[in-house]
Amino acid sequence: MSKKKLVLLLFIAGLVAVCAYAMYIFSIPKDFYTEEELLEKIPLITPKKEIQDIIQIDEETYFVPFLSADGSYGSSIWVWNTGKWECVGTDSASGPSILANNGNSYVYWNVHPHDKVQEWQIYLTSERNYSVTDANSENRLEVYFPKIQVKHTLTLGKESYGYVELPSKWKEIIGSFDLNPAQSGLLPSSHYYMFQYQAYNDKQEAVDLEHTFRNGGGGTYTGDFIQYMQQVISEELE
Repeated sequence: MSKKKLVLLLFIAGLVAVCAYAMYIFSIPKDFYTEEELLEKIPLITPKKEIQDIIQIDEETYFVPFLSADGSYGSSIWVWNTGKWECVGTDSASGPSILANNGNSYVYWNVHPHDKVQEWQIYLTSERNYSVTDANSENRLEVYFPKIQVKHTLTLGKESYGYVELPSKWKEIIGSFDLNPAQSGLLPSSHYYMFQYQAYNDKQEAVDLEHTFRNGGGGTYTGDFIQYMQQVISEELE
């Protein structure tokens, strides 16, 4: 082997080693921010914030509930992304929302104690529909979309905030939406579904989050990590 080829091979091997090391460094989450750093980095512009807790959901995800000077109970979600901790969702009023990262999905919240929420009933819903593709060809495909309504009940703890993992059954249902109906006969990925909720007090009375959203709320989101949950309309349930 000539000297030039040897030098080239050594250069390539060194470059591969450096790239592999860089990827390794970027993939390992560093220590998360301190409370003081979070107070500076949470995107919402408020006169004063108080960190209520710093909760590690998994190796690459943190949930940080906070209290603002105006009495709003907010939430921020942080994920390890391209070598740094990034805030992918923050809001000043936190009813239940969906968090998804690295194949894991959770429901999280931070509600005003005066709303006296003791229980969430959360729903995965999808409306009936009917679709025909390639109607004028021999590849005509007719698909019926059944109504889907799955309910799960969550009991809140003593704190205003919390999180739980989505039921595995829900993940299976959502996964079925991504199957090709021509191959499986199941729902195509274009089928629309929603996450919804209803809050209840200790008397099993439905309550609105009046104190939680009394200032209107508002937030910033990046990527596809956070999905908003709507309050359910009881007349639409079966």
